[in-house]
Amino acid sequence: MANHDETRTTFSIDGGAGSISYTLAEISEAGTNLGRLAQLMEPLADRLEGEWLWLCQVSSGTAPYPYAALDAMRAALWSFRRAQADTVELASKATQAGANYAATEARNAGLSAQLGRLAALRDGLATWGLGSLAPWKVAFDAAGKVQHGNKHGIRDASEKFLNDGSAYLAGLLGPGMAVPYLLAQLRQQDGRNAGGAPAFALRKLFDATGLAIPGRLEVRQVPVQEWRPAGIPTGRGAASPTLGEPVEMKAGIHGMLAGSSDAYGYPPGSISVVEILRPDGTIAWVVHLPGTEDWSTVDSSNPFDMEGNMEALTAAAHQRFEQEQIVVQELIRTALQAAGASTEQEVLISGHSGGGIHAAAAAASPAFLGDVNVTMVVIAGAPARNQHVPPGIAVLDLQNEHDIVTAADFGAPPAAANWVTVTSHRPGTMEGQAPGAVMAQAHSVTNYLQDAAALDSSSDPSVVAMRERLGVFLGVGIGAGATIHGVKTVYQGRDVNNSNNSAPQGTRASKAAKQPEKGADYSPGSR
Repeated sequence: MANHDETRTTFSIDGGAGSISYTLAEISEAGTNLGRLAQLMEPLADRLEGEWLWLCQVSSGTAPYPYAALDAMRAALWSFRRAQADTVELASKATQAGANYAATEARNAGLSAQLGRLAALRDGLATWGLGSLAPWKVAFDAAGKVQHGNKHGIRDASEKFLNDGSAYLAGLLGPGMAVPYLLAQLRQQDGRNAGGAPAFALRKLFDATGLAIPGRLEVRQVPVQEWRPAGIPTGRGAASPTLGEPVEMKAGIHGMLAGSSDAYGYPPGSISVVEILRPDGTIAWVVHLPGTEDWSTVDSSNPFDMEGNMEALTAAAHQRFEQEQIVVQELIRTALQAAGASTEQEVLISGHSGGGIHAAAAAASPAFLGDVNVTMVVIAGAPARNQHVPPGIAVLDLQNEHDIVTAADFGAPPAAANWVTVTSHRPGTMEGQAPGAVMAQAHSVTNYLQDAAALDSSSDPSVVAMRERLGVFLGVGIGAGATIHGVKTVYQGRDVNNSNNSAPQGTRASKAAKQPEKGADYSPGSR
């Protein structure tokens, strides 16, 4: 759905309340409830049958024999059994509806992607056939792609290039490469994980070349004076160097994403943990993650580096790499434990860019969910499509039509009942701007914060449902105007490369996390 207005930012929204997947999820839930109803009907049917048999027995030999009454009771029993069987059948069909639709959608998406690749292969072959004029045709095609991206969105154009570029190149290299590529397309491919394969291959390359070295996590709690700039109000009460900082934040999408924006201002490799006391006396936790902070080396001491990004993108296959531990997930788990969170208390994770990948990867990890009760994720500018988050966890995914970073997962996230993707269309983005500036602004956390503020007053049913879910999580009910009080602590993680071979590389023993103590510290070392 899109709201058209040339004077302000508009949004396209997929998934969530009102979507087909959401409706089918409700139908599937209704099917489950019907199945329970059919089970509850079984004792009643047995009782009715027992009463009928008893009446038949005690009426034997009586005069006059109550034929009409017994026949009516038998008819009622048969009708009840028929209703029970119909309920079971209806429950089965309703439960299957969502699964059947998902399978059909996946099959159609796979077919559409395959047709796109075949079209690109054909174009590549046609270009190869031009001989010496081929370079001019390649330049013409590239210019057309750029123009299409400028008009319809750089993100979508980039995703199409990532999906179809290899087919075009195979055709461009001639029949010798085109035929094997064509034969490879005969195999059925899982389009849901299209972006996972390149990340997997790149991380394997990092392992093979030694660019990524297995290590361990060290954590310290950052004193308040290191992460709260002078002049910023402390909120309620006085700041404590060991117990954290009382904070206030708005109970809305902007408030959740603002915490991830603030995380960029902490010491490198730091995340914040906010403890929230709900009105009913229960406690919830919000974890804010920054994006990629270190681009200088593949494997730095900062967990939010290229190695960290690859760990998040390949989290589902983490046991197939030299380092099995996902450092940022261990940092989140350790920070929550140090802050006093229990495994049953609800947790929301927010993140921008690489932090968004980590947030979704953590919410998709059965092992992580065994220790941390994640119930909601709010991310922006993150290529998280290949993270298969369970249906019970709500995901609000903010993207922009020109954000090339969000194209790194090779496609759009699923339009699922629990996953709402909001794509912003900001006015005047392309006017007088170089492509690099356009993409930088598209990915800017500051601009995503403006999108989040607009969504806090959106009337779209999917966004409203997510705000309601957020309100329930924070304990304030419906509405984004409430102010939440909490206590924030900041923890800095450091990815320390193993300096000895006392434990086999790649084992869990060589990567056990060092639990933080209150006020614990470590030498930052070189970054």
